[in-house]
Amino acid sequence: MKTILRTISALFCLTTAFAGQRFDAAAWRNVQTYDVPALLKQEASLINRIVAVKFHYRSEKLRHLQPSWYEASIWQHDPKAKSGYSALRVMVAKGDVPDFKTIPFDFNSMTDLTVYARVEKDPDNNLAHLRLLGRRVSLDAAGNATVDW
Repeated sequence: MKTILRTISALFCLTTAFAGQRFDAAAWRNVQTYDVPALLKQEASLINRIVAVKFHYRSEKLRHLQPSWYEASIWQHDPKAKSGYSALRVMVAKGDVPDFKTIPFDFNSMTDLTVYARVEKDPDNNLAHLRLLGRRVSLDAAGNATVDW
């Protein structure tokens, strides 16, 4: 009996480790879509909210900050910005790095891409960043959403 319980527990842990982030229908209805410049202006007021972000490309380099987290950025062409581009700081979980690297890093790209993320505040330097959750959304019959790569 103990062996069966351990096996079930191990399988449950494995499936939840590889399953995407799940949101109930009510929470998912409140997810708003922003482009990078718009989110930059509002990110301080969106702490702990889930958002969809449209952008054009990612940074080529990822910086390994902690054992399980990497820092990068997502960019969008922005004619109103002094440099012509706007960027958001993103945090990528170690297990999601291979999926994140499938996003193009060509700064000439004009393809609209979307990521789903939670806006968080870094307590060490008091800056907001996005904790990436994935790029794909699956909805079930009840409207519950699963975000995955």
